[in-house]
Amino acid sequence: MLRIMIDAANLLYRIKECPHDDTLYLLEKVSNGGGFFALNGNFLYMVPNTEACTSQNIKTEYLRLQTSTHISAFNVSTPSFGNGYYNFIELFIAEKDDCVENLSAFVNLCVSYAVNSEEIDFISFFDSLVKLFQLPREQSHKNLIGLLGELLVIQYVFQEMALDISKYWHSSGSTSKLDFVCPKCNLEVKTTASNSFSFMIKHEQLFTAPKNNYLLAVSVEENNTGYTLNEIIASMMESPDYCNSLSFATNIEKEKRRVQASDMASKRFLFRSIKAYHAPEINPFGVTPECVDSLSYKLDLVAFTPIAIEDVFKIDKLSPKVTYNIQTVNQLNMGNGTQTTNALPESK
Repeated sequence: MLRIMIDAANLLYRIKECPHDDTLYLLEKVSNGGGFFALNGNFLYMVPNTEACTSQNIKTEYLRLQTSTHISAFNVSTPSFGNGYYNFIELFIAEKDDCVENLSAFVNLCVSYAVNSEEIDFISFFDSLVKLFQLPREQSHKNLIGLLGELLVIQYVFQEMALDISKYWHSSGSTSKLDFVCPKCNLEVKTTASNSFSFMIKHEQLFTAPKNNYLLAVSVEENNTGYTLNEIIASMMESPDYCNSLSFATNIEKEKRRVQASDMASKRFLFRSIKAYHAPEINPFGVTPECVDSLSYKLDLVAFTPIAIEDVFKIDKLSPKVTYNIQTVNQLNMGNGTQTTNALPESK
């Protein structure tokens, strides 16, 4: 019986050491006649087809199910894995930061299934893994749009006001109440890729102690002439002038796991606008009854007048803007008819 607590990093090393020659390499035997294998750099959990499953081949971004496939053993004298029909689930191991975490979770769940296989059939087990490893497409898209807007706020504030607010982004990790907690203001970012300017609001989140709370509404357009989330992240991470804190790098990796990797690399967006609203001025309820808790609703911002971004950050609107030398890096269209990019301030 394989231990549930494993060294996933060591296991990943062993997988990568196996040749990529369309051959299954046994890594560990598991109870119930199953085993863990390496195949062309990926990881498999395989069991005999004792359930007489018909042949199926289902592939998702992270996983592949193959049932009733014939396996030929090199050493037929080995009783555990001789010639016969097997079912397997393959975990695709990509070159990204969450592969060790995914591998560890996959192994632990497969071991648990091996011990309790009488409670669920193999295909149902695969379906349960898909739910864990694959974000629902709609939620992944919402996460993509939300992350895009928050990063564009960081970029916009730096390029327009020479302020680096990246270190204030999700400053309390997953428990952050608002997206940014800055010295002079707290920011909640809402992003839309449609023509609607209605956003889902959690009342207590934005309107509890709202004096220094602001809502930033970001509008983007999905457009094949725009930039992918991966390109925007790379541009920010490569800049020597901002987004250099460890907390920012850590939060980027956490947020990337909430978005489909294929969407981050393929969907392209253009920045259209950003509008700021002081929380007390858009509060539709004033005082909520004590008997009301966790109030959420859609708020249409069309009826409200935005304020200047400089007012959010208490910037003197008469002060000169920092001038930048354009560098040969990925330029990002900020939607105002000009091209802006990561750059260094000119020497005075």
